[in-house]
Order: sequence, then structure tokens, then C-alpha cells
Amino acid sequence: MRKNFSLSIVLFLSLSMGCKREMSETVVADNSNEQATAASVELAAASKEIVICDQKNTRLVMVDVANGNKVTWEWKANASYAKIRSGAQGWFANLSEAKPVYSNKYILATASGGGVALINVSSKKAIWFDYAGGNTHSAEILPDGNVVTASTDGYLMIFTVDSYINDQSAQTGKIAFDDVHNVVWDKTNKLLWAAGLNKLKAFSYNNNCKKPALTLKKTYTMPEGNAHDLFPVYGSTTELWLTNSGHIYKFNTSTGKFTLVKTISSVKSVASGPSGYATITDVANGHGGESWRTDVITDINGGTVFKNTSFGMYKVRWMLTNSFSYPSGDSFHECTH
Repeated sequence: MRKNFSLSIVLFLSLSMGCKREMSETVVADNSNEQATAASVELAAASKEIVICDQKNTRLVMVDVANGNKVTWEWKANASYAKIRSGAQGWFANLSEAKPVYSNKYILATASGGGVALINVSSKKAIWFDYAGGNTHSAEILPDGNVVTASTDGYLMIFTVDSYINDQSAQTGKIAFDDVHNVVWDKTNKLLWAAGLNKLKAFSYNNNCKKPALTLKKTYTMPEGNAHDLFPVYGSTTELWLTNSGHIYKFNTSTGKFTLVKTISSVKSVASGPSGYATITDVANGHGGESWRTDVITDINGGTVFKNTSFGMYKVRWMLTNSFSYPSGDSFHECTH
């Protein structure tokens, strides 16, 4: 309030002096401009963007929840900017995951229609896309730039990413894993974590560009089954959020311990951030056209963070750097070129 009051006095004096052209007035006018700029910056809240799978409108969308819930970005597979051929656009029905990757300059997206795409945020072009099938629910960037997908029909699959040929990229056979819903790379332990039904598994990756493979290293039995979301706890090197039909857990990758955080049903995603950021959840309420969707994003205690009745949301993430999975300053790379 003190800065705003001072600014008002300066501006009032400047205007009151009318057309006088003395040097002292020029200095006052210049100083008021500088103060006005500083005040504008101070008054504008720092952005806090979330990226949403808006299935109802067949799009990904970013919303700044700190500045009037302004839509700051939108992506549709059938838009000309996406550069996805017409025969492949249907793969992106019911978008199921959107992860900020490569220092938040790209989004790794999947859809229940079977599609997986790596999208340049600035141009909105899908610089690589392919078909995983089987109700694709999640994907992850591996250290060499290859991509692994999780399909709830019961398998993981690795794609040798080649942005020159998109959906003609080589891929492995199906790596069996019943009802697998998620994949997360752990850069500290050099493991890929994935959960399905009541099992959480860790795999090593061979880092062989042209002949990629996973090897099962660890298997944990969850306290309850029907695993759904798996995502890093922001800022941690050892903890993952894990949800199932009725609970939110934290899993410690060092101790193998599951800690119950919240008893709540139908949580499709959970994501946290630094101080000042809510831990956000996407809890299906049946609004938005299908039983598994919602029209409201809440914090972990049920408080509303974002609501829009024209949306049908499935998963939501903060637009924050994921240091659990990716190195600092990580940029797009593919081992094929």
C-alpha cells in the first residue's frame, strides 16, 4: 500500500504541473514511469500454470491459476500446428497424461486412443508421435531420449524415438505387466518405476538405442490394489506419489515403505510443488461427460484450486521441472540422430 500511495502522489504532481518543461519536471516524469513499471510487476502475481488433459474438449490446456485462471496454451491433435497426419489424429482421443519434460519446453502426452506424442510447447508441433495402443495411460522419457509407454491392457513398450519418421519409429514387443497405468524414471537409482493392480515394479534400462530393453529388478506388493497414478513428490529424490481406488500414498524408493497420506476415492492424479503450491488432485466426480472425469481440481484436502464446468478433466500436473526424473537443463535429444 505504501508503494502504491507514493506512486499516486508522484503521478498526481506530474500531471498537475501541466505543460511546464523544466528539467526537474522531466526527471520526475521519468522516475514516475520507472515506479509505475515496478508497481505493475509487483501487482501482477507470479504465474502458476497447470497442464490439463481436457478430454471433453479433446485437448491439452494450460491454465494460470494465479492470474484469473487464464488459459495460456492449448493443443489439439487435429490442429494444423500439430503436424499429425489425419489417419493418426484419432489416436489422441481421451488424452490421458501430459508431462512437462525437457526443462518444460516440451509436453509428453498419451491418450487412451493409443497415441503418444512429444510436443514442442512453443510451436505446438508434435515433433514425434506414434501408436502404443491398449488404452495408453502414461509415458516416460528414458535417458537416451527413447520413450516407454504404459497401456492398461497389460504391457509396457519402448519406442526408439526418431523425429525424422515419427510413427514409423522402431518399437519393442509388449513387455507384460497386468493393468499397468504409469511409468516414472528415477535418475538417482537409474530405474524405471511402474505400477499396476497391486504391484509396484522397478526395471533397469540397458541404454541400447537400437535394441532397448528393460530388466525387472524389484517388485513390491502395495497395501491395496488397483494402482493408478505414479508421480514424483516435488523436490524429493526418494519419494513417489502413488494412488489407487481409495488412497493416496507416498512410496519411498530407498526403504520400500508405503505411507498412507489420504483416504480418498477416484483420484486420477496427484502433483505437488514448492512452498506456495498446493498439492493438487484430480478426483473423478462424473462431470465432464464421463464417470472418470471431473470439472474441478482440488488440493489434497478438498479445497478448490480450479473449476470450470465446460472442462472434462482427467489428469493435471504443475508446469514445474521434474528433478526426480531428469537432469538440470535437460534438452530434447534422440539417440537416432
